[in-house]
Amino acid sequence: MKIAVINESAPTYNLGAHKIENYYRTRGDEVVSLKTADLLVYDCDLALVSVIFTWHLPQAVKDINTMLGAGITVEVGGPAATAMSGYLEEQTGLKPHLGLDERFEHVPGDDYKAVFTSRGCPWGCKFCIVKDMEGLKMIEYEDYPIPVGKNPFICDNNILLTSWEHQVRFVERMKSVKNLDINSGFDCRIFINDMQRYFDLYSQLKMETWRFAYDKPAQRWPLKKSVDFLHAQGVGYRQINVFCLMGFDTDFEQTRRRLQWLVDIGTSPYPMRYRPLDSLKSTYTPPGWGEKDQEMLFGYYGVGWHWKSFPWEEYKFQFKDSPPEDPNQPRLFEVDKKGSI
Repeated sequence: MKIAVINESAPTYNLGAHKIENYYRTRGDEVVSLKTADLLVYDCDLALVSVIFTWHLPQAVKDINTMLGAGITVEVGGPAATAMSGYLEEQTGLKPHLGLDERFEHVPGDDYKAVFTSRGCPWGCKFCIVKDMEGLKMIEYEDYPIPVGKNPFICDNNILLTSWEHQVRFVERMKSVKNLDINSGFDCRIFINDMQRYFDLYSQLKMETWRFAYDKPAQRWPLKKSVDFLHAQGVGYRQINVFCLMGFDTDFEQTRRRLQWLVDIGTSPYPMRYRPLDSLKSTYTPPGWGEKDQEMLFGYYGVGWHWKSFPWEEYKFQFKDSPPEDPNQPRLFEVDKKGSI
């Protein structure tokens, strides 16, 4: 058979699409990998479409309908297809595959840039697609490959909630990997339960950084305790990266104060732009926020040189004299001092 695998979210690396390609190549099929549907696909027997981000769904719909009109059999899946399955079915008539596709989940390969050693997360956060894609139950894998590339990714959504035996095996397998990025990081609410043991284990890896998250008020105390512990072990702020969600259940000033607190306790914040799971646009302005607010926060707190060099007030007021008609300049923010973390 001639198979077309289409990554609608290119150039973002798509692990699911990569597994599908390897699956069909291993079977002896002819496989063509595409970023979006074009003339190369029209003489194939089957097209498999993978969509990571929901704002790429409109283009995916166009491609799917074009291929269906050409008489091509089409399958569609991915996180975006799970998040907005009703939209896809309404626009194309196809029922997308929901969640993980077990046909492709365990396809071996020595060329993956990212891998999962486990699936699931019991927290079920409203802003997160994991509960819909993978479920709330933790599932441990034994057959995962070792990722490759300049910054190989480990994508487990909550690796500290796997068994200790799984974590020990994982570290042993990954010791030789350089610049390893445990991308979803370590859950500070779990890390504080046995910090020395976790540190002794994971410090054996050549990790790019220690990643944590500060998305909810309940994470504040365990995060502070985790950071203080890492500092005591000689880990500097550059090696402690904290994702901080912007615009979900927080207003502008509450979010800014969270980010400033992350700077004050000795970490490197990474402001994460919140988008609803059913957003068809890549940009989103939370209720009560200004159009450029998230960009402003990212421009300051997401760039270490900025918050190391001058205070927020100076950064904010440098835009005071910008011509209001200039759409490329962020507006001046009026900060509410009463905001809470």
